[in-house]
Amino acid sequence: MLLRLLPILAAISCVLAVPPPTADKDEQTPEFFAAKALMQLVAAPPSPITMPTAVAFQTTVNPLLTTIDIKKMEAWLVKLTQFPERYYKSQNGVDAAKWIRDTVQALTAPAGTKLTVSLYSHPKWIQPTVIARYEAVNPTSAEGIVIAGTHFDTYAIGHPNGVGGANPAADDCASGGSALFESLRVMTTNGFIPGRPIEFHWYAAEEAGLLGSYEVANDYAAKGIKVVSYLNLDQSGYVKKGTTPVIGIFADYTTAAATKFVTATAKAYSGLPVVENQKCGYECTDNAAWFDAGYNSALAFESSFANAFPYNDRTNSDGSPLDTFDKIDMNHVVAFAKNTIGFLVELSLTGTGVTPVPSTTTAKTTGPVPTSSSVPPATSSAPADTCVHKVCVTGVKLTSTCNACAKAICAADSYCCSSSWDATCVKEVAQYCTGITC
Repeated sequence: MLLRLLPILAAISCVLAVPPPTADKDEQTPEFFAAKALMQLVAAPPSPITMPTAVAFQTTVNPLLTTIDIKKMEAWLVKLTQFPERYYKSQNGVDAAKWIRDTVQALTAPAGTKLTVSLYSHPKWIQPTVIARYEAVNPTSAEGIVIAGTHFDTYAIGHPNGVGGANPAADDCASGGSALFESLRVMTTNGFIPGRPIEFHWYAAEEAGLLGSYEVANDYAAKGIKVVSYLNLDQSGYVKKGTTPVIGIFADYTTAAATKFVTATAKAYSGLPVVENQKCGYECTDNAAWFDAGYNSALAFESSFANAFPYNDRTNSDGSPLDTFDKIDMNHVVAFAKNTIGFLVELSLTGTGVTPVPSTTTAKTTGPVPTSSSVPPATSSAPADTCVHKVCVTGVKLTSTCNACAKAICAADSYCCSSSWDATCVKEVAQYCTGITC
């Protein structure tokens, strides 16, 4: 993402040996305008649902958030920065895409789901976009898919070798890539079964003019693919010294419905305050591609517009990097993973027949609620856990023999072992399973 944000004193610029940030819009290349023109040829189908305005699946989302692993996120982010650069016309850019694909392929899809990942080839440059799709083996009848995306390519403005020069680009945009990957890892690890398919996109050639996302979004529109909403992550790791960490919600090149909902998920799940009504003023990152194609689109960003990392895409004049891992606050990246999980899970389940159970309500069962004395609680003497997914996560039905907690719940609510392990079953963990908190 190219943001030229803050006036920098000339003396500071001399010390850093880097030109001060300016108001130029480097994404707006001739290729960008050509790609944008194609968007006007095909109208995307409308969202198949009315976007919700509030969260409804806290009992599904909140247990997932507790399993985010900051060390795994950090390791993923650091590995991506170890490519000398990820320029869209370089072999390193290609190798970085293949590495992302391979890390996704290494994830194990739980029973009842399938995970596929592919490289989306672009005809005019060599770096591919990476697209992963996570879905139920037996999908619901709900229409549409949900997408979250970020870019992973780099620019190196000011580098003696030009914009294709070396740049680790930790914040712009290994940080967003890490939050996106962790969102997928958490879902697969915990056995979450999507109601409607979820896609995860890592785009090529964003820095050259949103070229990768424009091509993908235009392709989806031309094929009539229905998308409930797209959520864009870009810079997700920088917190300006002396400021309060926030999530910036952007109001331009986004739709009002998607913006309202991502604001709701950020407030409910990220653990951070939000700063609303931020504006780039131009198509500064990949949410614009989906907006211009006619889809619901939202952007969650690392800060207010004024407090973002000031040296994204830039290096010192001697080629030494500015966007390095030491600029990253990993707790901030975690907050973006939380928000992404909430956004995707909520929209994956909305309108699919899964009954939302707000965390403040009492769970219902299909019959009389047994008293605690009539249903033996799960104990440590239970058999080994062989459940196909965790009891704190909704999904396919469990068997009463897979662990002691499932046995106790299914004795009280047979629906959980005969039909589906829904949000009510998760809620009953607190009632019937000793020592387990969801």
